Amino acid sequence: MSDTADLTVRVLDDRDIVVAGAEFEVTYRREGHLGMLVATDALRERLTASKARFLAEAWKAAYKKARTLGWLSS
Repeated sequence: MSDTADLTVRVLDDRDIVVAGAEFEVTYRREGHLGMLVATDALRERLTASKARFLAEAWKAAYKKARTLGWLSS
């Protein structure tokens, strides 16, 4: 996976963004006033190269979505 176009991005509520790919899914949570996203899943356990690539692309997609929602400042 090398393109965020291969990912599905869903907003669950006013704090959570779920990013899904063909093999993996991760949830990012907006951390209140800190202006940051934190992965809430245990996907990072037993990290493989394919999981690492997915997490990198998923974070980019979640960050982009969070910015469009106004969750993060520049």
